[in-house]
Amino acid sequence: MLTKTLIAGGALMLLAACVSAPEPHPLEGSEWQLAEIHTPGSTTRLTPPLQARHTLAFGPEGVLTLQLDCNRGRSTWSADKPRNGAGALTIGPVASTRMLCPEPSFGNQLASLAEAKTYALILDRRELVIETGTLRYTFAARQ
Repeated sequence: MLTKTLIAGGALMLLAACVSAPEPHPLEGSEWQLAEIHTPGSTTRLTPPLQARHTLAFGPEGVLTLQLDCNRGRSTWSADKPRNGAGALTIGPVASTRMLCPEPSFGNQLASLAEAKTYALILDRRELVIETGTLRYTFAARQ
């Protein structure tokens, strides 16, 4: 009986070793700088120094770290695997510091990403587009 148990246990361990870990989401480990904000009827393009002050970092286990100009933020994220480069995206409420940043500042707009609905990865241009109900944010891959 003990021999059968040991053989069955060994077979289970070998089977478990053959199962590979799931592939991480393409956003996991990526970092992005805010390049443009599109509102109905207008587009705001950020200068490179402003882009560097408005960033997202998609960490493992659904942790999202944000640089909101002179403030720092934290949230959670989850996303469908992209199909044809796009998918559904959920970002939790953003907790952040609340310092008054010098103008122009887009930290408050970026903190509203909790309203995110979809995302698109445009790999050949190294861009990430996140859409809410009324806004579209375009990010450039962080160097």
